[in-house]
Amino acid sequence: MPPWVSPVASYVAGGLRTTAWLALVSVVASVVAGILLGTLLTLPSRIVRGVVRAYVEIWRGLPIIIILFFIFFVLPIIDIRVDTFVAAAIGLSLWGSANMAEVVRGAVQSVPHGQAEAAAALGFSWPGRMRHVILPQAARRALPPLIGLIVNLTQQTSLAAVIGLLDVLEASQRSIERLTLSGGYAHAVPILGAVLGVFFVVCLPLTMLSRWFERRLR
Repeated sequence: MPPWVSPVASYVAGGLRTTAWLALVSVVASVVAGILLGTLLTLPSRIVRGVVRAYVEIWRGLPIIIILFFIFFVLPIIDIRVDTFVAAAIGLSLWGSANMAEVVRGAVQSVPHGQAEAAAALGFSWPGRMRHVILPQAARRALPPLIGLIVNLTQQTSLAAVIGLLDVLEASQRSIERLTLSGGYAHAVPILGAVLGVFFVVCLPLTMLSRWFERRLR
């Protein structure tokens, strides 16, 4: 084994752990906030729907890289400073929750309206109808796009490198630079190939799972 492999592998593994934590935090926050926001989009109140719709359209309409730059470089102007991990997690969660809200809204509205009417006739309040009747049915419809969103968020964690977060991509880039300076050889192909393999191994099973759910729910 070449002598450069072990230190590079250890360094990139640290970046991989950061990427895994960032993906986990972003996915959990996006799913929880997205379910709440998507449910609020189905409320009868136009005011509530209007406020939530504004949130969704703003964060869905912005590229993730712009959101990251805004949080990390613009907010300090008004004395709001966060470290790179928190900035990346917030940025990804804002984008992810807005997209998740649309997934939930679409799934809820795809449930036949007669289900809600029948539940109302049985005396269920709006929260009761959502909890016991609508959301359980909507959950099956939301699974394929939810898994797709998880894959997308996992892939987008690589953008956190633009604000200096030492994720797996940033760690690999720094390793390439160090090897170039120290020995004149970048070894970029095996290093970046390993990073590509990591994302492939993580994302491919999720993509296949999403397709399986789509076939099952047809």
